[in-house]
Amino acid sequence: MVDKLVSFNVWLDNIFALVWAAALAFVVFHFSVGIVKGRFRKKFIEHQWPEHDHRPPLTPKLLHGVHMAGIIILAITGMYIRFPHLMGARTFMRNTHYFFMIVVTITLVWRVWYAFWSKNKDWPEFAVGKKDLQSLVGVLAYYGYFSNKKPHVAKYNVAQKMSYMLFLVMMLAQVFTGFALLRYNIIFGASPRDILIGWWLGPIVGGAPMALWYARMIHYVLNWMFIIMMTIHFYLAASEDIPCTLDFFGIKEMPVVPGHDHEDIPAEEPAPELQPAPEPVV
Repeated sequence: MVDKLVSFNVWLDNIFALVWAAALAFVVFHFSVGIVKGRFRKKFIEHQWPEHDHRPPLTPKLLHGVHMAGIIILAITGMYIRFPHLMGARTFMRNTHYFFMIVVTITLVWRVWYAFWSKNKDWPEFAVGKKDLQSLVGVLAYYGYFSNKKPHVAKYNVAQKMSYMLFLVMMLAQVFTGFALLRYNIIFGASPRDILIGWWLGPIVGGAPMALWYARMIHYVLNWMFIIMMTIHFYLAASEDIPCTLDFFGIKEMPVVPGHDHEDIPAEEPAPELQPAPEPVV
């Protein structure tokens, strides 16, 4: 059984390394196609970036910056914990991982509270509606270079909304499995591992060690998924709307054009009203 688990772990290592390499190759290919199609010249040379009618609020910007930095550090330290290559650094990396695990958890809870319960709650901006789904084909056609028109029916397009929702689900799962790996008795004499998985998942899968392996495996898979998705996210943020990206990180203020926000889909023209037929003349 142990040999099978070891083989499975090695298989995971190889598969996700190949997937990440494929994601990097895709980014290079996609950017190259943009040069051929003229999108690179339009944006980076002629500076024809999307127009916005407002700047991002300060609180989401700060939370996004802290959250992003924390996830990057967690990804690096998490990989080091799995593949230690510097003698004596594993304890430092593990403690750093634990610290930023708390930071990311706090910013996650804060961001969810801001989205749903703060005075400036913005959850409707991320909700996927009927019009968003109708624009999905057009958005994919734009990113696939089949069209130069990127439809927007809201502040974020449907692909952005779906990816942000996926990020949220992944973060919740990562927080759960991350705390489930803590074996220190810090909660009334019990460890987070005992509370989260020991009392219910252990008996189901054949013991606490097996439950711990499942939690660690899911945590590792999610770590790779974050690395791959953030690679693509960074590329799109840098290639699609640099002014907004720079503003989001406080590097350069983004110009604002009142009354404009991306490329909105024009509203459908109302159907003409039917006029009653004239009465016949007797």
